[in-house]
Amino acid sequence: MSDDLNLSFRAAMRRLAATVTVLTCRDPQGQRIGMTATAVTSVSTDPPALLACVNRSAAIHAHLALGQKLCINLLHTGQREISNACSGGEEGEGRFVVGDWRDDADGVPYLADGQANIFCAVEAVHTYGSHGIFIGRVLTVRNRDAIDPLVYQDGKYVRTVVLE
Repeated sequence: MSDDLNLSFRAAMRRLAATVTVLTCRDPQGQRIGMTATAVTSVSTDPPALLACVNRSAAIHAHLALGQKLCINLLHTGQREISNACSGGEEGEGRFVVGDWRDDADGVPYLADGQANIFCAVEAVHTYGSHGIFIGRVLTVRNRDAIDPLVYQDGKYVRTVVLE
């Protein structure tokens, strides 16, 4: 890709607002792993499925590629500190110091007071360029009553407002 095209593409993606999520799973030794991500979207409602794009250099990539169960934790506007911790501000277990983290019956870590928690089984992995594309079949969902997602746009956290 030419430098001009790369810069133009990156500038366009800054205009694509996305809900901030934290992907979580456990490694084979039982350690919690988490990573902030905005490249998450639905694939299908029948069966319910999501996709998440993860850079192959991210620590969580290798574990998801093993077909681990994961949780896609959607953050609400009060959880910027969690996003920052899981996007490089902290490493390993340090990423789980902030927030109300718990484990489901299978030991998958989830953010108990997140905007929503979507538990998935990784069913397909595709590689494209620098990223792995993980398709997760939705197993269970937990939703918070109040809808106030943390959104990332143009390098900043923003919130949504209803247009009248």
